[in-house]
Amino acid sequence: MSEHLLLSDLPPTSPALAQLLAQPGLPATAALCRQAVVLEQEAPREDAQAAWLTPAERWLLHALRLDGTGAEQAPWARLAALADGVSDAFPADQALCLLTPAHLRLGRDSLSLTDPATLDLRADEAQPLFAAVEPLFASAGWTLRRVTPLRWYAAHPSLSAVVTAGVARALGRGVAAWMPGGPAARPWRQLLTEVQMTWQHHAVNEARDQRGLPDINTLWIHGCGPLAADWRSPMRLAEQAHDGDAVSDPALAAALRGLALRPRNGPLDILRIFDARALLADDPAAGLRQLDASLSAAIAQAVQQTGGVRLTLAGELRWRTLQIRRPQGWKFWQRADFLAQFHGL
Repeated sequence: MSEHLLLSDLPPTSPALAQLLAQPGLPATAALCRQAVVLEQEAPREDAQAAWLTPAERWLLHALRLDGTGAEQAPWARLAALADGVSDAFPADQALCLLTPAHLRLGRDSLSLTDPATLDLRADEAQPLFAAVEPLFASAGWTLRRVTPLRWYAAHPSLSAVVTAGVARALGRGVAAWMPGGPAARPWRQLLTEVQMTWQHHAVNEARDQRGLPDINTLWIHGCGPLAADWRSPMRLAEQAHDGDAVSDPALAAALRGLALRPRNGPLDILRIFDARALLADDPAAGLRQLDASLSAAIAQAVQQTGGVRLTLAGELRWRTLQIRRPQGWKFWQRADFLAQFHGL
C-alpha cells in the first residue's frame, strides 16, 4: 500500500499566485521536498482531452487506469452513481451524465459560470425546479434523477458522443468554448433551451431574486464517459484528515467516493486530494499558509509511516508527479528547488 497526494487546480501562471509562491511560498512543504525527484510528468498536449478535461482530471484518469475509456470523456457520472446508490436506476449500457444546477452571468462580451457551490441552493428550492423540468426530459426520452440540490443525473443514448467540460474547467472563462457542440449534442442543447425557458420566471427564481441571490438559469453537464463492467479501482479516497484536505467540486467528490464500490483485489493505494482552487479563492495568502501546513503534515505523516509518498502537482496546463522519501543526509548536494516544480504546469 502506498499513498498519493494530489495538489489540484493550482494556477501557477497567475501573476499574483506566482508572487506568493516565490515569497513566502510553501516553506514547510519545500523543506520536505528538497530531495524530491520527478517520477512522471505529462507531456505538453493540444489534443481534445487536454482541451476539455483539467490536468487534475487527466491525471486521475491515468492513475485510475481509466484513460482508455474515452478520449475526451471521464466516467464521473457512473462512479458518482455508485457512491449515491442510484446506478441500478440507469441501464449499464446507456450513457449517463451529471447535471449541476448553475447560474450563467451575462457580462459585457460573454457568459460566465458562477461557482455552483456559492449559490446556496436549498433542497426546498431544487425540488420544485426539478419537478418543473422532469416532464421535459421524460417526453424527450431522457431519464432524470435528483440526488442532492447540486447533483442530478440524466441518461440518454445521445450522451455517448457528447463531449463536456467540468465546472473547474469553465470557471473564470467565457463558457462558450466549454458548451457541448456538434451534432451529437443537439438533443441536449434543444432540451437545455426548454429548461432555461421553464425556469426563467419560476417562483423559486423570483424568490431568490427578492433575496438578492443569483437565479438558477441552466444545468451544467459533465462526466458522460463509460465505465467498463470489469474495471476495478487501484485506489481508495482517504478519509479527511487535514485542514484543506477535501474536494470542493461535489460532482467529482461523489465520483471519487465511488472508488470504494469497485476495489481491485489486494492492497489499494490511498489518494488524498488538496484542492488549491478552494483554498486560495477568498484569501490567497492565508490559503497558501493553510495549504502549506496541511500538505506538509500529510507528507510528513506518510513518509514516517511508509518511508515515502508521491505528490502530483496539477496546474492549468499539465501535471507532474514527484517521489518524496526520507531525507538522506549523505546526499548533501541534492537540494531540489521546489518552486521550480511549478514551472510549465
